[in-house]
Amino acid sequence: MSTHLDADRNRVHAIRVSATGIIDDAATITADVRTRMAGVQAGWESDKKALWPIVNTPKGRAAVLTAGHRRLQEASGVIRDAMGRFNGAADRLQAVGLDLPLAPAPGVPQSPADDQRRRNQIEAFKKVFGREPVSVSDWDTAAALDPHSYDPKNLGAPPNIVVGRIKPVPGQGVVRTNMFIPGRDVWDPKLGWPPYDNNLGDNRGFSPTVDPEGSRVSVLVDYENGIIVARQNPSVNADTGQVRVGTPSISATQQSNGSVLINYNAADPFSPGGEGPAKAIPISVNGTLAIAPSPSGPHVGGNITTFPAMEIYSDRPGAMGVPLLQSWPSFTDDASGPLVGLPFHKTVGDYSIVTGFNDVFPQIAPPAPPHPPHGPVPVPAMPPMTVLPPSNLTPLGPVSAPPQVVLRDPLNIPPVFLPR
Repeated sequence: MSTHLDADRNRVHAIRVSATGIIDDAATITADVRTRMAGVQAGWESDKKALWPIVNTPKGRAAVLTAGHRRLQEASGVIRDAMGRFNGAADRLQAVGLDLPLAPAPGVPQSPADDQRRRNQIEAFKKVFGREPVSVSDWDTAAALDPHSYDPKNLGAPPNIVVGRIKPVPGQGVVRTNMFIPGRDVWDPKLGWPPYDNNLGDNRGFSPTVDPEGSRVSVLVDYENGIIVARQNPSVNADTGQVRVGTPSISATQQSNGSVLINYNAADPFSPGGEGPAKAIPISVNGTLAIAPSPSGPHVGGNITTFPAMEIYSDRPGAMGVPLLQSWPSFTDDASGPLVGLPFHKTVGDYSIVTGFNDVFPQIAPPAPPHPPHGPVPVPAMPPMTVLPPSNLTPLGPVSAPPQVVLRDPLNIPPVFLPR
């Protein structure tokens, strides 16, 4: 019980810090609105002063009406912007509040299962970092590292978890990516008749507070502690109740500015022939994600399969559960989703973050043949460019021996004009 109380105390402290930051943001918004409205008012006073000499003429009255209309539009814009910012702050504060530990009713003992889950998370975090989790980022990572399943449908089968260490970027918090099946179940092709079984889905919509077990695959990038945690949760055959767990193939690279590129490939463990053929074809959940730190928080982009759904959230002090990306299946979210959506890809978010990892350099062209001494002067030509995506990504490994993700900046050589 003391362990549970200590953990809740730490969570409350972290939430208080986050809530204080959001309240400070709201105060900043208020001050900014006052300053901008004062500017609008000063502009209106300036307009009246400038137009006063002609205010009694038809031209002057028209000019006053035009100026007044313009200033009203400016004031309306300030108010709309403030409402949007206040709504964003309210959403973040609500998300923070949802993370508060629930107090049991008087006389009702704490759930042993909840207490055990908390102990499991603490133990999983200590195995990697040698200390107990304290901050919000710590607890996000502790939950992702927890090697246990708690949903009864999984029959206790553990997730498969792989990790890799990265260069920390303090202040960027945690970026949580979830890939989930929106429906109750989906078709799983099989050899025999009928030609498919049903596999259980995650049966949910977008959620900034979902736990790591609530998706098929989740990838967490903890910039505070310098680690990537990827996990594939158990798959359940809805017809037989059988449970199998796939192994995600995840690799990553990082630039010196902290940007991270992740390649992922995860297949249904019930696929005919196993995961290997499904990943190779591929008929799997696969793609590329890139995350770039910035003063305003992380930005994301990628190339992903059109099924399943994907959601990416940022957790930072004062800004919990901020949506960075929410992508619903492109064609259908019903039971046929994997068959229809897995063969195709789409770009999401800011794709320039992905291409920013490419090597770009001019091709070496053979020397031009000599031209007649009195002939036309050759015009400089732009040489063809070679673009190569990074090839030396580090495969993520076991929690017991996390590999260090390679740190490499792309080669970018500007073109040189050559005679032609």
